[in-house]
Amino acid sequence: MSQKKIANAALLCIALGLVSCGERGGNNNDSPVVVSSGKEKLHVSDLNVFIMDNPGLEISKTQIANYIERWSEKELIYQAAVTDEFDKHPDIQKKVNELKKDFIVAAYLHEKIDSQISVSNKEMEAYYKEKSSEFIREHDFYNVQLLLVESSAEAYRVRRSLLNGEDFETLAREQSLDASKENGGKLGWVMPNALPDPVATRLASLSINTVSTPIRTSLGYYLVLVLGVRKKGEEQTFEEVKDLIEWRIRAKTREDTYKNLLKQLQEHYRVEINWNYLDSLNLER
Repeated sequence: MSQKKIANAALLCIALGLVSCGERGGNNNDSPVVVSSGKEKLHVSDLNVFIMDNPGLEISKTQIANYIERWSEKELIYQAAVTDEFDKHPDIQKKVNELKKDFIVAAYLHEKIDSQISVSNKEMEAYYKEKSSEFIREHDFYNVQLLLVESSAEAYRVRRSLLNGEDFETLAREQSLDASKENGGKLGWVMPNALPDPVATRLASLSINTVSTPIRTSLGYYLVLVLGVRKKGEEQTFEEVKDLIEWRIRAKTREDTYKNLLKQLQEHYRVEINWNYLDSLNLER
């Protein structure tokens, strides 16, 4: 867990007026009770589980409060449904069993297949080398750096500074009005349609590593530096398609492993399918 998430967990404990947050412990009766809902109790250890099971979230007091409220409401409704023996309804039991089976199957496949798959950089490079002709770029891409100022005079003044050797990134951070200033004006690889129309129109005519003359837009005056061009119709670079290649290899490996697993299970457990009974069903032709 990151330092920020640990800090959030600590703040949660303080906010709830608790002395300590113990280790992730599930339903630990020794853990302080945060809320009771009917017969059920939500402990600090349960909240720790919630925090640790959501590593991609920056957990806040508001999110925890919402979680506690939803938990309480769900428990009240669930206990009322059980009291009314709603859970014993045949259709409900059938659906619960189906959901249980689906969950167990998904968890089993994750454990036996997905968690075992790893794709090396060497595999991806070999795949790219063999099938590089399949990866053809469908659009032009430009590696662009921008600097935006209010007036034409200011734009020409900044351009002179750049032509005299001033660093583009430094001036962008100090003087640009564009949101990209935090990154020194660097946008990375983008398509022209991601830029203001007057800038997009000029891109194809700009020389690499040469600062453009000021380009007027509704936002102000842009200075543009094109660092590289990737043209439509060319083969994409390995870095451009690396994620796609990894996905393809993983998908193929998963499919093959799944078929092998089924074959092993079918050899161990007897499977019989009586296809002839399909004729007795009232199916649309």
